[in-house]
Amino acid sequence: MPDASLQLASLGCASDAIHQDVFVASRPEAGLSWLDIGCGRGDLVRTIRAFDPTARIAGIDAIDWLPPDLRGDVDLVVAAAEDGLNSASPADRVMLIEVIEHFEAPWTVLRSAARLVAPGGLLVLSTPNIATLRHRIELAARGRLTSFRPDHPPHLTPALPHVIERILVDEGLRVSISYAGHDIMPLTGGRPWPAPLHARLGSLTRTSLLVTGSRPGEP
Repeated sequence: MPDASLQLASLGCASDAIHQDVFVASRPEAGLSWLDIGCGRGDLVRTIRAFDPTARIAGIDAIDWLPPDLRGDVDLVVAAAEDGLNSASPADRVMLIEVIEHFEAPWTVLRSAARLVAPGGLLVLSTPNIATLRHRIELAARGRLTSFRPDHPPHLTPALPHVIERILVDEGLRVSISYAGHDIMPLTGGRPWPAPLHARLGSLTRTSLLVTGSRPGEP
């Protein structure tokens, strides 16, 4: 299989560091079925379609954000995830990208999503990493988390890695935890972390927690 990160670079897709890391973590292959929960404006859909025009893609979102050129590429259900997952079919890749923190019932959604992972398939989830140095400093100085400030109402629930892992293990998945994206150094006006430190201390310098859950069995 071609290297997914090289494919992304050559296609010009998913330039956002989080989406690129997430897509590589999904171990893309030709001919897979995908379920994008919280598909939004279709950033991940574009990446999947560019990588594999034969992919079967379903999406769920509470708002119909998809642009016209993607309408024929996605079997879209416009509904809250808590409701839309009730009618969803199992998929080889179930994706929750920067979305679980928006849900009113995140753990119900996560359990339902995990049950839709086909044998041999993966669930891939990313969510704000509240263990970063930026979060720690702001929590100590101001008593609040950077990604969950009072002036940012769409973010409702911080998702802790051990809670995510426990739920996915309960649903029969094998879990791996890593990190995605590139955070900035606090109090520097937006300067990125030095590359060697960024590579060694992902839990402190990467913007998102990245969790993959694999379902045993043959696809």
